[in-house]
Amino acid sequence: MAYDTSTDDKIESRSDYADTPAGRYKYWATELTVSKKAREPWWKKSDKIINRFIGKHQGIERGDDTGGFNLNLFHSNVKTLGDMLYGNTPKIDVSRRYAQPNDDVGRVSAEIMERLLNLDIANNGAEIDAVFRATLQDRLLSGLGCAKVGYTFESEEVPVLDEMGQPTGETEEKLISEDAPVDYYYFGDILWGWCRTWDKMPWLAFRSYLSKDDAATRWGEDVAEELTYKKQTKKTSNEGVEDDANDSAWMRAEIWEIWDKDTKKICWISMGYDKTLEHKDDILEIPNFWPVPPFFIANVTTSLYTPTPDYTLAQDLYNEIDKLQTRIAVITEAVRVVGVYNASADNLKSMFNQGNDNDLIPVENWALFGENGGLAGQIQWLPLSDIVGALRELITIRDQTIGLLQQTTGMTDIAKGGLNNQYEGVGQTDAKMKFGSVRIQALQDQFARFASDLMQIKAEVISRHFSPETIFKRANMEFSADIDLVGPAIELIKDTAQAKLRIEIRPESVAMVDFQALKTERTDYLNAVSMFMQSAAPVIEADPATKPFMLQLLQWGLAGFKGSSEIEGVIDKAISASEEAAKAEEGEEQAPSPEELAMQAEQQKQQGDLGRIQAKAEADMQLRQMDMQSDIQTSQASHQMKMAEISAAAQAKIAEIQVSLQADLLKEQAQTESNIASTNASVDGEIRKDVIEFEIDMAKEEASTTAEIEKITASALADIESQTVAAVLTPEPKGE
Repeated sequence: MAYDTSTDDKIESRSDYADTPAGRYKYWATELTVSKKAREPWWKKSDKIINRFIGKHQGIERGDDTGGFNLNLFHSNVKTLGDMLYGNTPKIDVSRRYAQPNDDVGRVSAEIMERLLNLDIANNGAEIDAVFRATLQDRLLSGLGCAKVGYTFESEEVPVLDEMGQPTGETEEKLISEDAPVDYYYFGDILWGWCRTWDKMPWLAFRSYLSKDDAATRWGEDVAEELTYKKQTKKTSNEGVEDDANDSAWMRAEIWEIWDKDTKKICWISMGYDKTLEHKDDILEIPNFWPVPPFFIANVTTSLYTPTPDYTLAQDLYNEIDKLQTRIAVITEAVRVVGVYNASADNLKSMFNQGNDNDLIPVENWALFGENGGLAGQIQWLPLSDIVGALRELITIRDQTIGLLQQTTGMTDIAKGGLNNQYEGVGQTDAKMKFGSVRIQALQDQFARFASDLMQIKAEVISRHFSPETIFKRANMEFSADIDLVGPAIELIKDTAQAKLRIEIRPESVAMVDFQALKTERTDYLNAVSMFMQSAAPVIEADPATKPFMLQLLQWGLAGFKGSSEIEGVIDKAISASEEAAKAEEGEEQAPSPEELAMQAEQQKQQGDLGRIQAKAEADMQLRQMDMQSDIQTSQASHQMKMAEISAAAQAKIAEIQVSLQADLLKEQAQTESNIASTNASVDGEIRKDVIEFEIDMAKEEASTTAEIEKITASALADIESQTVAAVLTPEPKGE
C-alpha cells in the first residue's frame, strides 16, 4: 500500500516549507511517510508475533509453516512475565523528597497530591488497570508500550452578579469539572522522528480515528467532506492481505496528532488532505513537553531508537521446539500394537477381535500348526523398540531445547522458587520466586519507572491546570489536622518547579510485591516506638527539658516510613507545646499579667486540643491494631479452613488411589491366574499329545516285533517240517 503524499523523502531545511496550513502539511506528510517506512518491518514482525501468541503460528521470520503440533511456550512465558510484573492497580505513594522531617509544607503537599492521584485511580480503576495491562502486553509482544496524559475540562457561561447579588448583564465562564485522563495508545498508532536516544526525540505523533460526524463537529462540515475515510483493520503493517472479516464496519478518517518539540507546537493532519487540520501551542505546558513518559521499550540500542521484540531473540528456539514436538506427535501415532499373521490361520484374528477372556480357540490341523512354529510362527509384530527409542531421544532433545529456551528468556530464574535446602526460610523462597534474577528485577524496575513517570506527568498537569478550589475539594482537606498548612501546600503544588524538588511520586504496588512486608514494616516501627518511649521516659522524668529533643528524634525516625504524614502533624504540635512548656519553666516566678493569663488560657486550650488530637490518634492506633489483629485472626482461620479442605481432598484422593490400586491388583491377579490356567492347559495338551504319539509308536513297534517273531517262528517250523520229511523219505543204511 502506497501512502498518499506528493512529497519525496528528503528534507534539507525546514524553511523550505512555508509556515502555512499547506506548507506545514507537506512537511509533516514527509516526516510521517519516512517514519512509516522505518516502522513497517517492525509492525510486520509484531503482527506475526501477536498471531504466534494467540496460537496462529505461521512462521515469524522464515515465512514457513511448521504445521503439526505447536507447543506454545511463548504464550506461557508472556503470561507468566505479565502476571509477575503487574499484579494490582497501583497505589501511588507521594512523600517528601529525602524524607526531610522539618518540611511540614512539603509533607502536607505530598499528602494532598497522594490523595488526588489515588482518588483518580479509585474512581477510574478499571480504566487505569486496562491502560497498564495493555501497555505491558504491548511491551512483551511488540516491544513497545505507550500511554498518554491529557487535560479536559467543562465550563459554562454564568451571569455576573454585583455586590447586592443582582445580575449585571454580563456573563463569565465558570469551571464545572476538570480532569487529567490517561489514555492507552496501540503501538501501531505511534510514530516518531529519527533519533538514537529518547532525549534526542524531535517529534511524536499519535494516530486516532474519527467518524465523519466527529470530524464535522471539530473542524466543520467542509473539512469533513474532504477527508479520506476507510475501515479500521486488525493488522498494523500494510503488507499482505488481511481477511476483511475482522475489519470495522465504520468508515473513519485517520488523524495524526503531532507534538513538535522544536517549536513547542501541536499539529493535526490527515494524510490526503492537503492542509493542516489544526495548529496550536502546547496545551499542557509541562516542563518536559511530552505528554507521555519515555516508551516502555524493549532491547533498544544507541544506533537507532527503535524496539526489538523479545521474541526475536529466541524465535529459532521456539520454532525448533515446535518442529521437535511435531515429530514426537507423528511418531507417537506410530506407537501401536500392529502386526501380520498367516492368512491361512484366519481364526487367529478372532483372538483380538472378540476379546473373550479364559477362552480356547480351536485349531483345525494341529500337526501342521505345530510344524509351522505354533502361535509364534503364525504372527509377527511391528518392532516397537526402535520407534520407542527414537521417541525417547526426541523427547530428550526437546526437553533440552526447552531448557535452553528458558535460560535464554530468563524463565529459568523465575522457577528458582523452590526450597534448595532445609535451612531456607519461606520469605527467602518467596523473594527468590519474585525476584529470581537481575534481568527480571530490571524489567520490574523498568515498568515501575514507566508507571512512576506517567503519574509524575499526571501530577504536573494537575499542578499547572487544576484550580486551587478543585485541588482542595478533591483532596478533602477541610477536616485535616494541618488545615493551617493547606494553603501554603497548595501554593507549593502550583509551583511545579519547587514541588519537584520537595516531593517525590512513585507507585508502590505495580509489581507483585509482598504486602506482608509492608505490614511487618509498620509492626516493627510500632515496636521500635514502644522501646524508644520506654527508654526515653526515664530521661524525660529526670530532665523534662529533654522532652522536645526526644520528640524530634522520634519524628526523625517516623519521617522515613510510608503513611507517616498524618501522624507527623500531631508530633509537630507536641514538640511545639513541649518547647513552650520548657521555656515557661525556665522563666522567673512572678505574678501573671492579664496578657500572660490570656496566653496561658490559649495555651491550655491548645493543650486541650492537643490532648484531644493525641487521644484521637491513640484511639485510631488502637483501632488499627485491633483491625490488624482481626485481619491476622481472619487470615489464620481462613488458612486453617484451607488446610482442612486440602487435607480432606488429599485423604479422598489417597482413598481413591488405594481403591484403584486394589482394583488393579485384583485385575492383575485374575489375569495372572488366567494366564497360568491357559499355560497349564497348553502344557497338558502337549504332554497328552506326546503320550499318544508314544503309545502309537509302541503299538507300531509291538506289531512289528510280533510280525517278525511270527515270521521267524513260521520259518523255523518250516525248516523242522522239511527236515522231518526228508528224514522219513531217506532209507536207513543196511548193515553188512
